[in-house]
Amino acid sequence: MAAPVVYGQGQNDPAADLQRQMATAAAQTGARAAAERGRAGVYEVTAYIQENPASLKTMCFCIGLLLMIFSIVTLINPFAVLFMPRHYLANIYNIMFGVIICICDGKESWMRNCGDVQAKLFQKAFILANPAGRAMFYIYVGTMTMLLVPGDGLWMIIYIILGSALCLLALTMLFMQYCGHLCGGRNYGHMNTQNSGQV
Repeated sequence: MAAPVVYGQGQNDPAADLQRQMATAAAQTGARAAAERGRAGVYEVTAYIQENPASLKTMCFCIGLLLMIFSIVTLINPFAVLFMPRHYLANIYNIMFGVIICICDGKESWMRNCGDVQAKLFQKAFILANPAGRAMFYIYVGTMTMLLVPGDGLWMIIYIILGSALCLLALTMLFMQYCGHLCGGRNYGHMNTQNSGQV
């Protein structure tokens, strides 16, 4: 008996070969288009982060506000001056640092309503007007907050979290300042002209 014949499975069938080639070409074209759109998405996110670091400013503002609040709450203890004067002084400094952080990263319209305090601070301490200088200040404040924790237990955990969050935000600011262009900053402008007709 002869083997059953299956149509479309032949090795020498030109129509089947053409269909396979077309399917392969379509799959390759689709994969290239998906990869290009993926790269375009990465460029969009990178450009958004570089051009709109408002979320980073908001997080820094919140950390500065929390640093002030927890330092004020810690200062309320009247016995802290007698038994832990070093921690008491560190909390006074943390309040001042928290105020400076809130001024640096606060909304400009708020700062203008408060006597244009942000512009005055940036004039007197120009290093804080520069993102790299501000990041170095935040690293200093964050490490001092982690190293000079008042007491132990819950307060220690709170201050370590605040200090490490401030250091992490500062490192993010430094990364954006010096390495942000490596993540698609130059390619972003090129992408707009190349893909202007695509959705």
